[in-house]
Amino acid sequence: MLRAAQARADAAGEIDWVVSVDSTVVRAHQHAVGARKGGSASPHSDAPGAA
Repeated sequence: MLRAAQARADAAGEIDWVVSVDSTVVRAHQHAVGARKGGSASPHSDAPGAA
């Protein structure tokens, strides 16, 4: 149904086909995201809910 509606609207000139591509890559060092040195998975003492 969607394809048929798009085809009718395209044939009538009611659709502007605009394509936007974002190829952004974001990288962060492991220490920048709060990873503990040595790979410890225990929560930070100041974190909410930490015991």
